Amino acid sequence: MLKLPHTVLALCIGLSVQAYAAGPEQPAFPDEAPVQTYADDPIVGWHWYNEPEEQPEPEEEKTVPLSALPPSTQMALLQGLTKQKLNEAILSPSPEHAADYLRLQGYLVRLSGQFTRSASQALLKYPDLDYNLKQSHYNNTVPLQLAAQKRDEQQAIAALGKRYGLFLFYRGGNAIDNEMAKTVAAFSQQYGLSLIPVSMDGTRSPDLPQTRPDSGQAQHMQVTQFPALFLVAPDAQRYQPLAYGFMTRDDLARRFLDVATGFTDKFEGKK
Repeated sequence: MLKLPHTVLALCIGLSVQAYAAGPEQPAFPDEAPVQTYADDPIVGWHWYNEPEEQPEPEEEKTVPLSALPPSTQMALLQGLTKQKLNEAILSPSPEHAADYLRLQGYLVRLSGQFTRSASQALLKYPDLDYNLKQSHYNNTVPLQLAAQKRDEQQAIAALGKRYGLFLFYRGGNAIDNEMAKTVAAFSQQYGLSLIPVSMDGTRSPDLPQTRPDSGQAQHMQVTQFPALFLVAPDAQRYQPLAYGFMTRDDLARRFLDVATGFTDKFEGKK
């Protein structure tokens, strides 16, 4: 049996004790290199492992000129901004806020003035658009316009009076119906129109002593509302309503004109 010297044996025991005390994670010998794994140092053999991620570029804010927007959008934006500035100037009073509002308001006023001037130029360039040629808005021309309308009404009454007579369906016991009976009686006398009054309740108006009771005419002509004034041809085969309810003589004359012209505007077509 081989016997080691005491000095060598002691050295081996000391090294063994040091290796045990270092633990399993520490190398037994300090000069030995540690083992590296993927967890300690990622693999870099393929380029995409460590390639930095691309960051999206921030989008640039695009500004659109106000003039490039539709006109309705432009006006809505200007009006909304002006209202906003007004509210700001009221809720937070200051010379600066008031000035911001006044600038916007002045801009809109200038635009409105430019439109007014352009409209005046347009009427000179396109005189057919000038309503003043059809119905003057000046006070000096009012008597002339009224006289012309009165003349047109009289012509319409005369023309219809040659073709039709008047049937008035009324209720003698009703105050409004009696007032309409009085108006129609005076109107027919003024213009020489033939009038046949028909009482729906058997009561006669003192202004229309020639009133006759209804004998089915109202049902035949489908009259359901009273008082009712109808234009009726002599053969009683052609008729049309002229007025329902109470109406003054002036309004009644205008209604004759409306019916005669097919309810067209009185200035339509006039140059």
